[in-house]
Amino acid sequence: MSTQTLSSVATHVVGQYSQVGKLIVGAYRAGAQRIVSGANTRYAAFLNSRSLPLVNEAVKASLIDVQQQFAGLVEGGIASGSNRAEQAIEFLAGGINGGIQRIAATSERVETAFGSTAITTVGSLTMPAAQVSLEIANRAVEGTKRLSARVIGAEAEVVEVAATAKRTVKKAVRRVKARS
Repeated sequence: MSTQTLSSVATHVVGQYSQVGKLIVGAYRAGAQRIVSGANTRYAAFLNSRSLPLVNEAVKASLIDVQQQFAGLVEGGIASGSNRAEQAIEFLAGGINGGIQRIAATSERVETAFGSTAITTVGSLTMPAAQVSLEIANRAVEGTKRLSARVIGAEAEVVEVAATAKRTVKKAVRRVKARS
């Protein structure tokens, strides 16, 4: 197992929250498209089940066609907006990860220039808090996966959080509190 650094944990946390954002956008996309599709189906069923004055089968077909075109425009807008949101999440996560890497490289150069390990020491002292943050991000991803699966309507492949993970978080929190 490789040794984790503060920058690697921070990068992983950013990745986890990026995944949360993408899951939320995916759930929004699927839920909104389901609503539009359901409305379209109900509208067609309503028109076909009623005998309305001055509305023959040709007019009904025309109204249903217009509704389907409108639904297609709405679904296109949903897909376009969702794609742009996912691109924004990628861009933001990439910028943050780039900043983390630049800070790590700069701190390495400073330590080398001064022959000091002060920054590394501070980084190792903050690792328990970083691990807690990472565990919170992991739980956020798992919860968002369950929520997303429920919104999408798929059978949720629920990954249960292990009791050992809970103990690890509690130990890390106790260590952080003890050092404070």
